[in-house]
Amino acid sequence: MTSGYPAYPNPTITEAVCDIHFRLSQEKVWRPSFPGELFKHIQNEYPEMEPVLEMGLQFEFGPLGTGTKFVPQRQKVRFKHGTRPLILQLAEDSLSISTLSPYQGWETMRHDVLAAWQRVEEVLQPEVINRIGLRYINRINKETAQDRPSTWFVANDYISAGFLRSGPGFLLREEIHLDAENILIITLGDPQLEADGGHGTIIFDLDRIVEREVPTGQEVLMQEMDRLHTDVWEVFSSAKGEKLEALLNRRPQ
Repeated sequence: MTSGYPAYPNPTITEAVCDIHFRLSQEKVWRPSFPGELFKHIQNEYPEMEPVLEMGLQFEFGPLGTGTKFVPQRQKVRFKHGTRPLILQLAEDSLSISTLSPYQGWETMRHDVLAAWQRVEEVLQPEVINRIGLRYINRINKETAQDRPSTWFVANDYISAGFLRSGPGFLLREEIHLDAENILIITLGDPQLEADGGHGTIIFDLDRIVEREVPTGQEVLMQEMDRLHTDVWEVFSSAKGEKLEALLNRRPQ
């Protein structure tokens, strides 16, 4: 256990992302040279730098069933860690820190986010943080093509017993506004993408967002991240069924 959260030997998390939006001061507006300046600052750890047009994955559903498509987003600059599955993406008003599989646990991710943010602070000197998002994307390989949500999940405050009985092609997407500043987005779906000899995957995507201005310091950011992570964990832990619990605890043979 780490910080009260289990460190599963077989996590289903394929990507965990912390997205920090900020505002620069009027005295220090965005310059195209900023990514290069940041690269000089972090290149010992992140030796690869490249411009990217970020593509987002969007769920769609219609009369022919559920599907996904890639949606182009803003231009960013990507920095890849030299030895670990870590990616930073910098835009004019945001920094995304992505940790890919295998997920190493919350303490490790939190440390990586705070370290990356400190580097960005030193170069860009942002005036304020105005949005923080914490997103966990889980992928579960189905055991049969007929797996229902109830095969892996149980009902909780956000997932109904009726939905759990749904057949293949299911999709649940909820955007819950907890208050004027806090949002929880839940996506649980069977996109029915072609699998390499398998039965497909189930995607359980949890995105917790706070939109308000906070200072840029490490302590405030850490407190906000911990709060968002607690909410994500409560949704995941209350939704996982016995089969998912067994999968998470399965050790490599």
